[in-house]
Amino acid sequence: MQEKAANGEYENEEQIVMDLTRLLVNYEGKTEDIYAIKRYDSNCDTQVLYYKLEGTIYKQLEKININFKNKKTDEKSDDKKESKQLTAKHIFKKNASKFAKKGCKFISEDPKILTVFQEYKYKKLDTIDYECLQMYLDLIKETIAAGDERVYEYILNWIAWMIQNPGKKSRAAMVLQGRQGIGKTRFIDVIAELTSRYSCPNITNIDQFTGRFNSVVESKIFAILNEIMNYNDSKKGVATIMKSIISDLTIRINEKNQPKRTAENVMNIIYVTNADIPVQLDIDDRRHLVCACKTVHQVTEERKEDADYFNELSQSYIQEFYENLMTFFLEIDISQFNPTLIPMTEAKKQLINVSRSPIDDVIMEHYKQFKQGVSIALVN
Repeated sequence: MQEKAANGEYENEEQIVMDLTRLLVNYEGKTEDIYAIKRYDSNCDTQVLYYKLEGTIYKQLEKININFKNKKTDEKSDDKKESKQLTAKHIFKKNASKFAKKGCKFISEDPKILTVFQEYKYKKLDTIDYECLQMYLDLIKETIAAGDERVYEYILNWIAWMIQNPGKKSRAAMVLQGRQGIGKTRFIDVIAELTSRYSCPNITNIDQFTGRFNSVVESKIFAILNEIMNYNDSKKGVATIMKSIISDLTIRINEKNQPKRTAENVMNIIYVTNADIPVQLDIDDRRHLVCACKTVHQVTEERKEDADYFNELSQSYIQEFYENLMTFFLEIDISQFNPTLIPMTEAKKQLINVSRSPIDDVIMEHYKQFKQGVSIALVN
């Protein structure tokens, strides 16, 4: 737009306003007006929203000088030549109501609301070539689900639910435990690429959710927690914070040189860890599927032949693969699927057991006695 304005390609203000409204909108925040500007992101291959303070936006608009088409500058009077240069800021302020929105949502059919979601990177096909997906599906079933049919079905449905419902939260997260080099990363990297315009593939610090600079998780439907650092060195602290991240429908965004704002929390999360006890879980936990991933293949000095397997797997991740996988997940019938009905696994039982407090142990040991009632004399 700046180039068009400088070259005198616009004939009138209406044309400028039309172009500018495609790039810039504003809406009322809790404490200040929020300005959102669209820019092309080559990494995502799409338009991305950037949130700016009013002063920053005005400075950018002031740099766009307006020269209207067919206006002969040599016919200007001396007074006109000395007059102030017309800029996009002047036109923006003059037509402010045309840039106003009611608010911002990840996805909305209301034209008065700024919508973040555009479309997925990969298109849906008419038919599915299951052959090109087989290695990946086998990885999920044999390694990630460790051969457990219930877990395998849940994982496929969970991913399908997320993709078929952009902007909604499953309110359930997966924990993938297992040795290094067995394929956990190759599994999750595919999901991150499938949702690449709206995914956050490598979070290693919980401050990226709750800290001062957490806009990285805004408008993301999928996030990977990779060996996340403990919150105040406490696994219980991580669990407490993550309960809110998994369940809450909003998240407060704090970012340097950006307006503070409340955004929709649309994240669906997978933890990836090599640790035996990555996080503490409550006895009645309803938020986590815990998978003890099986070592079917592993790249080590002793198992060099498995390198060929992983090379073949990685080389299959091409455009055709992703389009077929996207179609596969879009066509899974999830009408009867409830993400919060999570299969109990032995790995989850073990994690709950080691997470129990001494008080929990006493209650569990004397549960029947407590249920029947304990006399005051016995307590004393």
